[in-house]
Amino acid sequence: MRCSSQTNTHRSLSPVIKALSVALIMLAATSNLQAEVSVSTHISTIGPGIELGYKLSPAFGVRAGWQQFATDFDFKPEDENGVPGDELTYEGDLDLKNGSLMADWYPYQGRFRLTAGLLLNNSGTKLTTNCKTNTAGTVSVANSCEVGGSSVSGSDIGEVDITIDFEERIAPYIGLGWAFQQGKSWFISADLGVAFLGKANADIQTTGSCNNTESCRSQLDDEEREIEEDMESLEFFPVAKLGFGYRF
Repeated sequence: MRCSSQTNTHRSLSPVIKALSVALIMLAATSNLQAEVSVSTHISTIGPGIELGYKLSPAFGVRAGWQQFATDFDFKPEDENGVPGDELTYEGDLDLKNGSLMADWYPYQGRFRLTAGLLLNNSGTKLTTNCKTNTAGTVSVANSCEVGGSSVSGSDIGEVDITIDFEERIAPYIGLGWAFQQGKSWFISADLGVAFLGKANADIQTTGSCNNTESCRSQLDDEEREIEEDMESLEFFPVAKLGFGYRF
C-alpha cells in the first residue's frame, strides 16, 4: 500500500480543529441559552492536549480538542524464513497528532455522560533501517537480511525508509465519562472509550537496487503486508483521558 497521497490530509487537520474551536467560542458568546463554556487540559493515551467545551443544557454538550505526543517506536517483524537474527529492526518516533469532536449526553443530568464523536487522526511514523543495524544471529546480517520472508543482500537493500499511518483519517469514537465539580467553577473529568483507527498502511522505499527490481520489489510489498498485519491490534485503539478544567 502507498501512503504518500495522504500527505495533504495530514497538514490540513490542525487548521480544521482550530477553526471548529473558534466556532464554538463564537457560538457560546452569542447564545441566549443558559449554557456553560469550559476549557481544560488533559493527559491521555493519545497524548496530552487541550479541550474546549460547550454545554447546551444539563443533558447535552459538545467538545473540541487537540492532543499531540511523540514517543519511541521500535519493532521487529516475526521470523518468516527460519533464519534467526536476520529480521530488519525498525527504529523511529511515533507521532500522535489528533483533533477531536465529541457530543456528550448526560442521561441523569449529573456527572455521568455517554459520548460519541470523531478523532481527526493525524498519527503516523517514519522509520529507517538497514541490514547492518540488526542483531547478529546465525548469519552475517551485514551481508543479508529478511525481507518479506526471503533473504536479500544488504547491498541490494541499502537504506530502508518506511512510512506508517492509518486507514481512517476521521476515526469514529464511542465512550463514557464523568465530570466532578471542584468548587464553583473548577472540575476534574475522566473519559474511557475506543476509537476505530482502521488498518495500518505501510510504505517501504529503499536506496538500493531492490526498490526498482520487480522480484525484489515484490518482497518489499510482502514486507509491507507483514508489518500491517503485525499492527492489526491497533485497529481499535483504547482511549483513556484524565482532565482538569474551568467552567465559565
